[in-house]
Amino acid sequence: MSEIAIRALTSADFEEVEAFLAVHFFKQEPLMLIPQPDSAQSEVIPAESELHRSLLAQGLSLAAIDRSNGDRIVGVVLAGEMVPEDLEREFQEVEQKEVKCLLDKIHKFLAGIERRANIFKHFGVERALYLYMLGVDTSVRRQGVGSRLVAATIELGREQGFPVMASTCTNLHSTRLMTALHMECVLSQNYADYKDEHGEVILRPADPHTKASVVGIRL
Repeated sequence: MSEIAIRALTSADFEEVEAFLAVHFFKQEPLMLIPQPDSAQSEVIPAESELHRSLLAQGLSLAAIDRSNGDRIVGVVLAGEMVPEDLEREFQEVEQKEVKCLLDKIHKFLAGIERRANIFKHFGVERALYLYMLGVDTSVRRQGVGSRLVAATIELGREQGFPVMASTCTNLHSTRLMTALHMECVLSQNYADYKDEHGEVILRPADPHTKASVVGIRL
């Protein structure tokens, strides 16, 4: 039986976190599993490395570790501070960037829904702790590891004086997990309604993952 504990992540964990996410997030997240032409699927993971490194440096990310297995990382939350200016800056960056791969399509979609949700206006705050990524080792799924990580992130946000914690759930599992922890759904968008200039649906994850939701909770 696994003995799971939660610990803080630091910049020193970067290589281990990247290796973990490559297997337990990027190869499991339904949006990342949408079939693409080879040219559109390549180099998607390295593009995220700069963001991951910057989030780890903030000291607001957490890991679940298996004490019974050499403190092996079995879950990761990457989180960081967000302010209102970040919403517009990230939206403008993705709007100006040429879409070359699946991750670019995902980033453009997420920047749009997060800008429309505008958690700062919704909650009336000027800063928030934003949970960017949650990954859990397949060997410990259905043991509450994801819920413990998100709950610990909420508590960390309180300890650090954040008025709100928020996240964007891109699949049914994460939406259920976070709303079960009393996070409010601020805005949802069906993937079927996100289309290109030709009326073609851009993102088609497998059922039952039909929509993305921006969620948040006052701390």
